[in-house]
Parts: sequence; structure tokens; C-alpha cells
Amino acid sequence: MAAILFAAFTVNKANAQKGFSVSLKATPQFSFLQNKDDRDNNGLYQKATFNANFGVGAGYNFTNRLGVGMDALYSLQGQRYKLNGIETNQKVNYVKIPVYFSYVADPSKTVSFAGKVGPQISILTDSKLTDKDGNTLKSNTKDMYKDVTFGGMAAAGVQFKLDKKLFTGKGPLYQTNSFEEYREQ
Repeated sequence: MAAILFAAFTVNKANAQKGFSVSLKATPQFSFLQNKDDRDNNGLYQKATFNANFGVGAGYNFTNRLGVGMDALYSLQGQRYKLNGIETNQKVNYVKIPVYFSYVADPSKTVSFAGKVGPQISILTDSKLTDKDGNTLKSNTKDMYKDVTFGGMAAAGVQFKLDKKLFTGKGPLYQTNSFEEYREQ
């Protein structure tokens, strides 16, 4: 699966200087589910699925700019399809646990570039197929997906300094996760 996530609001972080930090996360996102069969089907039209992820994070900064962190996120994802004039929505939900290196360009400034990169584990919690109005067509489609997948995450955004030890973020402006999630059929 390749999920492309764009976000508008992400992190409230306490103590973004050297030492430990905690954060609350809420990120709007849109996702696409990709597989070889879908790419080879000229009659299938895919649309972005808008939703969100939310969770908590903890980190440790070695310096004011460099650190490591780990998040626990509940991610609502999916794919809207249109095939032969019929629209459906495949919904998949995951618990995602990224472990990452973090970088802030200049935390002393009011606005600063921030980025993260690292591995991620994703655990499938729910999967179902609905029609375009949200009515359930198939209540459990988990057998189509792997229960646990490993991938990577990279994120870039901006950090806003609210006071000496409180920051909020706008980002990730771009984040990508790439891994195989479909079961071999």
C-alpha cells in the first residue's frame, strides 16, 4: 500500500528543547490503496479518501534540533472506487507505530522547518466495504489484507513556537508510507 498523507494540523508538543517531550496528534489525511490488479483495470476509477489519524507521541531530543521519537496512532484510511458506474468505499483502520529521527531547523524561531524519518509498523484493526452513502456492503474484509505490515515514514512540515516550551505544528505537509498490505490471493 502506498498511502499519501497531507495534513493541516499535527502536534502539540511540550518541551521541544533538549530532553523528553510528549505530544498529542490529530492529522487530517487522504489515502489511496494501490495494488497491481487495480492498476491493470482500465475500467476502475479511484478517488482519494479523506479521513484522519490521531494519537499520542513521546520523544527525546539529544540537542535542541535532533531527537528520536515514537508515536501510537489510530489511522482511518481507505479507497473510494468507481467500477461500471457503481461507487464503493473500502475502509481500513490501523494502529500505526512509527519510530523516527526528528530534526527542527531552528527551534528558537517562531516558525521553523521540522522533519521526521524512520520505520513504522502498522496493525490492521478493521476493514469493511460500503456503498457511496456509507451503507455496509461487506462488514469484514480483513481477509484481503495482511494483519501486520512494516514500512517507512517520512514527514516534513513546520513548527510554530507558542512559548519557551510549547510548540504546535503544521504538518506533515507531506508524509508517505510504503509497504505491501494485500494478502496473496
